[in-house]
This record gives sequence, structure tokens and C-alpha cells, in this order.
Amino acid sequence: MFLFDWPLRPEIVDRKVTVAPRPLRGPKPPKREMPFHIEPGFYEDGEVWLYGNARILQGNLAFVAGALGSNHQSLAELNAIEAEAERYVLDSKVLVCGIHSPAHQRAAVVPLRWGSPRILVLSGGFKHHLGEDLDQEPFRAARLWRYKWDPQTDLAISRRAPEKLPTFATHNPTIDRMISLIVGRRWPGLLFEAPIGV
Repeated sequence: MFLFDWPLRPEIVDRKVTVAPRPLRGPKPPKREMPFHIEPGFYEDGEVWLYGNARILQGNLAFVAGALGSNHQSLAELNAIEAEAERYVLDSKVLVCGIHSPAHQRAAVVPLRWGSPRILVLSGGFKHHLGEDLDQEPFRAARLWRYKWDPQTDLAISRRAPEKLPTFATHNPTIDRMISLIVGRRWPGLLFEAPIGV
């Protein structure tokens, strides 16, 4: 059974899950020479690509449960997702969200309004989502609040190399599971303790 073979259910989000590292497919990524906020790098311990402020992984992380799962929310549900995200941000929590659905986008915009950090979990490489120069906000509504991606404030996480294309789905259970595992501090090897040299 692979990491993402189980269905996303509420009890999965709260259950302790241990994940065995899986072998990398393809050539080994190059060794990181710069801090993550200067250039994207592969973090071998967590088997993910990081770009931005990796230190926010040490913060008090939260996600909006209503944004996970189906992408067919009503306007009232989207407003509730946005309100819950705002409560987390005003409670000094670092919001972890995706960008692949309207619900995730509504949650991802809230930290921008308040100048708070956020963690975006992406389905594709950073160059696809953040532009060739890695300086664009990943979706239109975010660009209304901040015209450039700020790697000093935010963190992007992806399982795909910077040049790789994403999965083009508005419902992405893989990203939803990654979000719940990261917030629950159950993603093996990810920098939840004080990182050195990031």
C-alpha cells in the first residue's frame, strides 16, 4: 500500500499515521547549495521540494477542514471556509492549504490580507505555479492582495521537481492528505524541529 492509497475520511485526519519513505523514481535531485528562501531545494529527509521560509514549519500549523475533499461548496460554505481561515490567522496560526480548488484559494488568500505567513502545498513544480522566475502568486485572487510571491514570508511544498507539471484536477485528494499530515506533524522527516541552515 502506498502513502496515498487510502480514502480521505475525517477519522484519517485525526488518526496517527506512520509513513514509510518510498524510493525516489528517476535520478537523484541535486544537492542543495542555498537556503530554501533563496532557491528551491529537495529536502531529502521529507522527500519533498521546498521553496520559501522553511522555519514556519515550526509554527502553530492549522488547516481549514472544510476546504478538503469535494470541490463543490456553496457560496455560504466558501464564506464559512474563509471565516474559519481568518480565525486561525488572527489566532497566530500558520495556515496550510492548497491552491487547486476555490475552497483552498479562499483560505489561501486570508493570510495575505493580514500579512501572515502561509504554507502552500502544490501539485506541480514551483515553476509551473509560481512562474519561471518563481516570483508570481499562484492564482489570480492572490495577485490582487500581493503581486509577487514572497519566499521570505511563505513556504511552498511540492512532491514534484520545480520543472514538473501539476495534476490538473480541482479535487486533489493527494494534496488534501499531504495538508492533513503536515499539520498533524506526521509527515516523516519534515522540518518540524528547529532546522539548521535553512
